[in-house]
Amino acid sequence: FLIIKIQDILGNVLLKSFLTTILFGFVAISFLIFTLLSAPISYAGISSLYYVRKKELGEKGSHISITMTEKNTKTNKHLKRIFRGITIVSLGIGTMFTYGVYKGKYDINIEYTRKIEITAHRGASSLYPENTMAAFRGAKELGADVIELDVQQTKDKEIIVMHDKNLKRTTGVDKNVWEVTKEERQNLDAGSFLKNEFIGEKIPLLKEVVDWAKENDMKLNIELKPTGKEENFEASVIEIIKNANYIENVVIASQVYQVLENVKHMDETIKTVYVASLFYGDIHAFPAADDFSLETSNITKGLVNRIHEEGKEIYAWTINTKENMEKVIELNVDNIITDDIELAKKSIILNRKSNLIYEYVKWIETHF
Repeated sequence: FLIIKIQDILGNVLLKSFLTTILFGFVAISFLIFTLLSAPISYAGISSLYYVRKKELGEKGSHISITMTEKNTKTNKHLKRIFRGITIVSLGIGTMFTYGVYKGKYDINIEYTRKIEITAHRGASSLYPENTMAAFRGAKELGADVIELDVQQTKDKEIIVMHDKNLKRTTGVDKNVWEVTKEERQNLDAGSFLKNEFIGEKIPLLKEVVDWAKENDMKLNIELKPTGKEENFEASVIEIIKNANYIENVVIASQVYQVLENVKHMDETIKTVYVASLFYGDIHAFPAADDFSLETSNITKGLVNRIHEEGKEIYAWTINTKENMEKVIELNVDNIITDDIELAKKSIILNRKSNLIYEYVKWIETHF
């Protein structure tokens, strides 16, 4: 009953943080007590042997009588108050820190030199309509490291954020992207296909997303999806990124290798990612690709090692199950592309804990 009341007051995450703090506090105090008592116990053992030996030899030993005075009693009471205060403050600070870890504000896994980043596939697309500002804002709130989005070119050569060539699935309008203008895009509803609460959500311009990302310090993975109807497609995308002075926080990806070659020809400093379902052959045959993004089932330990040996990174897509999360983490990929940001964060954290902590966190998740 008390736990339920505390849960009602504090909320789930804060309660988990409090309980986790108690666990870590217990472990820390136990270690401290062991450390502090190990030396006195050792000396006590040696002293006992010393007096036993003196008794065997018939020698007299000296003893010190310790009497508890009123001054000592007052001092002890004062120390107890200080200890209680320190305990309460430590619990408070520890709970808030642990709460920050749960919410993704802090990364406590400093022992790992290679950090696995989490990329929100088309934004937080399991909860919000894909490739919309709502999905991008949701991805930031959930703690994603990178936002992945798809771009295409409209009839009047504007770069918009859209995955499909045809607008039917997400807007209900059976037209191709290259058949609509920037203004016509404004009248399309790109949100209600998911839930009614997102009625009126618009298809954003790439410029709008880049400006928002810069304001919110979010990295972007921009996938170019050419249809053959574009003009100066790569140049238009690069111009938008450069005008925002945001190149260092953006990667340009594509399943069409020629797109990456075009990008590198225009600006070698832009980081590129080759997207493929299956990769085979010599990595050196793809010099325009700085990194590789591959479908999960085709990623092997050998391939990961080969890519890392070349100083490049490997992204795994699109992962939405616990089993696949654990697989790619074990393979040591650099980036997980997912619709489920919270599952990815939890999988990475649990993978980097001891069995004791893993079982504790699992118990917390089950009961609270």
